[in-house]
Amino acid sequence: MVNRISALFGIRYPVVMGAISQMPEFAACVSNAGGLGGIAGAAAPPEVLRERIRKIRDLTDKPFSINFPIVLTPEKDLQPKMEMMAEEKVPVVITSAGNPKLWTAFLKSGGCTVAHVLPTLYHARKAVEAGVDAIIAEPAESGGYRGEHEVSMMVLIPGIHRACPDMPLVAAGAVADGDGLAAVMALGADGIQMGTRFLATTEANVPDHVRKLILAAIDTSTMSAEGRVKPRINRPELAMEVLGEKRQTQMGQVAALIDSVKTVEQVMRDLLEGGSAASARVAAAMASLRDPAAV
Repeated sequence: MVNRISALFGIRYPVVMGAISQMPEFAACVSNAGGLGGIAGAAAPPEVLRERIRKIRDLTDKPFSINFPIVLTPEKDLQPKMEMMAEEKVPVVITSAGNPKLWTAFLKSGGCTVAHVLPTLYHARKAVEAGVDAIIAEPAESGGYRGEHEVSMMVLIPGIHRACPDMPLVAAGAVADGDGLAAVMALGADGIQMGTRFLATTEANVPDHVRKLILAAIDTSTMSAEGRVKPRINRPELAMEVLGEKRQTQMGQVAALIDSVKTVEQVMRDLLEGGSAASARVAAAMASLRDPAAV
């Protein structure tokens, strides 16, 4: 069976890099490993972003994405950047934290595939109406921008899958290994978007304190930040314990499951090998329930 996200984005594995880095070198590593590498596009001035797009093309011949939280992109830069996406023929544009109707039709007319990140079934229906090519559903556990919403992965993914069965669906957050990949695919997702796990890789261009906080996190180490978009961040108590000072970094709840820094290639291998093993284990367990004598 053809995976809908792999086919849509033209990638080997249905693994999307979250908007965790502005650097093309890191994004190229993920793309070269078979996923969809991505560049966070909100902060950089337009011409700097153009340079980064051209740089990633020097580093990989694989598809990549540019990610825009709309409300966090300076208003004066938003239209020039969107026009640039079409001019540069960016393979995939990922929008979030804003109305998908604003730019979806324009981007698609320029040849871009468009995915929209969203936190609820209501927003999913709006994205389908806007004509997006894929939905990236972000639950309460994720490190990304969810606003006021606190819908868990176990409810969000099945709910959207049942309501919008024909829409390719990516689960964003709460996955760091093969068990998680198998679990969200069982819920109805076609693939995953990862941020926190990719931050804890040797190729990630992040400050050392970010990795330290992720590796030290336990299940109660994160909380929702204050403000408009409410990303998930580390609790100040964790920073004081690990760093001796109150520092904050975005990180998903799944940081509690990350205990080592690996290469991007190792992370991808763990996802695929672990996911296959988890699926086989669950299939065997379900078979034993149907017919205990056969096991």
